[in-house]
Amino acid sequence: MEGKRKRGVNIPRDIVEEILVKVPVKSLVRFKVVSKEWRRSIESTCFIEKHIRYQKSLGGATVLSTGKKRRNSLVLEKLLITPCSGSIQTCQYLPIQPFRPTYDFKVSEPCDGLFCIYTKTNDRKFNLVNPATNSRRILPEATSTLDEVYGTSYSLLGIGRENVVIPKHKLLWFFQCNDKLVNEFTRCKVLSLDSNSWRYVDPPNCRIYCDQPIIHLDGVLYCFSFNREEMGYGQPCICKLLAFDLHTEMFHSFSTQDLESRDCRELSMCILNHRPCIFKKRLGNNDLLFKIWGLDINKSSWEVMYSIEFSCFPPEFYNRFIIPVATINDHVILSNSRRDIWVFYGSKTHIFPYKFTASKYHMSFFETLVSVYQ
Repeated sequence: MEGKRKRGVNIPRDIVEEILVKVPVKSLVRFKVVSKEWRRSIESTCFIEKHIRYQKSLGGATVLSTGKKRRNSLVLEKLLITPCSGSIQTCQYLPIQPFRPTYDFKVSEPCDGLFCIYTKTNDRKFNLVNPATNSRRILPEATSTLDEVYGTSYSLLGIGRENVVIPKHKLLWFFQCNDKLVNEFTRCKVLSLDSNSWRYVDPPNCRIYCDQPIIHLDGVLYCFSFNREEMGYGQPCICKLLAFDLHTEMFHSFSTQDLESRDCRELSMCILNHRPCIFKKRLGNNDLLFKIWGLDINKSSWEVMYSIEFSCFPPEFYNRFIIPVATINDHVILSNSRRDIWVFYGSKTHIFPYKFTASKYHMSFFETLVSVYQ
């Protein structure tokens, strides 16, 4: 009897892609060496978009912890949280190299797995990072004519993606000098990742509050703004929510008059349940409830999304700082000012405490294959 010849099994390409979409980024990076066909599929824009949608559909939440420094590198830690099963998994990414963190570096909020690490001083350095693929891109220096006249400027940077059929990732950089803090000295530049060059855009006629990170949702970047003329000595810094459309590159503002507190020095914001949200980051001694306000963009109005009794929180929140990090189904993840304890709020009487090592930054995050080079 003649020996039987072994035959390979040909699986249709669309079936292979449906399987690969559910594979973690770390494995997909290795799978690109299997064949040229697999590499083309995994690096295609269509596949990356499918993979992003699948990552967003998962039931857990990933929190990225940054700020641990080693010589010539930055260490990032991932926390995968699934409150329904009560499980929390932690692991470290490979250190981002070569990178030498300084005491004044800031980290932007992530978009599609990308975030920017940048310095606050005139010696500006911009590093675009995707920790899941262990890739880094040094962006061109963004110069400002104000530096030559007024010296040190305040800086704030955000990253987002256009909400169009063929989107581009863009960075928005605000800078403003400290000369009498007048509104007309606010400037801004935009960098599209496929152009690798900064260009000016028409600035808003207001000041930007630089102590609050820029957040991104559906092709729009959000930050706090205020007018210097409205501020008297010892008076609240009344804020508005400033929105920048990444496609039209136009600004629009939302009033905060519905909120109980409108001082941008007392407020912070985040994205929860697919909404821009504002909350009071430190409760007063007479505040009994911690409230999170969500923006109804169509109505340009605010409504209370969460109202949590402060008496429910564990003792680690003694200084009354409360920071929302992410939402999972009907849970909201909260942390204290030191970020060394986390709670999952599911009802007014249900708090799950988990302790972690404190570090400088924590961000809601999901892994993607999006390249730092576009």
